[in-house]
Amino acid sequence: MLDYTRAASRLDHVSPSGLRAFFDLGAQLAAKGVDVISLGIGDLDLPLPRIIEKAMIAAIKQGRIRYTSNKGIPELRLAIAERYKETFGLKYAWDEEVLVTVGALEGLFDIMLGLLNPGDRVLIQEPTFGYFKYQALLAGAEVEQIPLSPRFDLDIDRFAEALNQRKTRMIVINSPCNPTGSIASRSKIIELVELARDHDCLVVSDEAYEFLRYDRKPHTCAAEACRDNVIVVSSFSKAFVMTGLRLGYVLAPASIMKPIAQLHQYNVACAAAPIQEAAAVALRDPKAMNAFIKRNRAILNKRRKTAIEHFSKIPGLSLPYKPLGAFYLFPSCKGTGMNGYDFATKVLNEAGVILIPGDNFGKSFSDYVRISYSSAPPNRLLEAASRIKHLTDN
Repeated sequence: MLDYTRAASRLDHVSPSGLRAFFDLGAQLAAKGVDVISLGIGDLDLPLPRIIEKAMIAAIKQGRIRYTSNKGIPELRLAIAERYKETFGLKYAWDEEVLVTVGALEGLFDIMLGLLNPGDRVLIQEPTFGYFKYQALLAGAEVEQIPLSPRFDLDIDRFAEALNQRKTRMIVINSPCNPTGSIASRSKIIELVELARDHDCLVVSDEAYEFLRYDRKPHTCAAEACRDNVIVVSSFSKAFVMTGLRLGYVLAPASIMKPIAQLHQYNVACAAAPIQEAAAVALRDPKAMNAFIKRNRAILNKRRKTAIEHFSKIPGLSLPYKPLGAFYLFPSCKGTGMNGYDFATKVLNEAGVILIPGDNFGKSFSDYVRISYSSAPPNRLLEAASRIKHLTDN
C-alpha cells in the first residue's frame, strides 16, 4: 500500500526546530491564562521606523506591488553596493554581485543548495544558529562543528586542524553571534578568511546583527580580509525591526553568485516589492537610518545591562564573558544540576519564562540556555530573573 505520509529521506537527519517548540509551549500556557515572559525567540518589540512605514505605504498606494527583477529592484541593490563601498571600502557590482532575498535565511539556503554537493564538507562554528547546520545537511553536505574559544571568539587553531585533516568546501561563521551575543575579533576573522583561502575554501559570513553592537565595538565585514572566497549574508530584520517582513541580501563575487542566484530563481520569484522599495528609501537616507539605529541600540543596551546584572545573580547560572552584540546572553546552567533542556522546561512550567536550551545551537552546549532580551523591557527582565531566582533558591 502506498504510504502517502512518507517524508523525503533528506529530512532523516534534520530535527524540528527546538526554538519553535518552546515558543509553542509558551503560547499554550499563555492561552490558559499564565503570564508568560518570552525570552526565547529573537524578535523585537520596537516600532517599525517611520521612514520604512511611509515608503512601504506609498509604494502600495502607487501600485508598485508587481513582480520585481528576480535579483531585486536595481535601486536597492545599488544602495546596498554603495553602503559597502562607503563603509568597508568593498566594491560590489550591483547588477552581478548583489542579490536581494526573502530574509537572510533564504539567502543562506540558496548558498547551501547552490554551492554544495552531497558529501562536501562544511565547518560551522559552535555554538551558532542551528539552521546553518540543517540547511547544509539538506544540501547533502557533511557537517563538522568547530567550538569557539572559552570566551566565544573564533578558535583559529581548531579550524586549522580541521582544514588540514581533509578537503573542506565551506566554513560558516556568525558575528555578532546568535546565541552568545559575542563579537569575533577582527584579527581572528581576517586570519580565518586567509586560512580558508589557502585551503581553497569558501567562507560564508552571516552578519545579520551588524548594527547591534555596544560599547563602541566595531564591526568587521569578513570580505575586508579577502573578497575572493567570502560570501556575506545580511538582513534588514534586526536593523530596521522588519523581522516579519522578510528582507535580506547576499554579496559575493560574480562567479560565486551565479549558482546562488540560479538557485534563488527556482526558490522565490522575488522579495515583496513594497518592502524592497522601503529599504531602498531608508538606505538612501543614512542620517535618518543611523538615528533610528542609534535610538534602538540605546534601548537594547539598557536591556542588555539589566539582563547581565540580574541573570548573573541567579544561583547556578554562569556568564563568564561580556556579550557585546546582538541581543542574547548564553549562560551555563550546569551549576543548577540540570542540563539546558531540563532547566528551560522547569523554568517554563514553574516560572512561566521561556528560555531556549543550548543544544539547539550545538551539541557541546547542552548545559547552556539562551536568553533573549530583544522583546522584554527592563521591568519584564527583572520579573523574569526574580521568578527564576525564586525557583532556584527553593
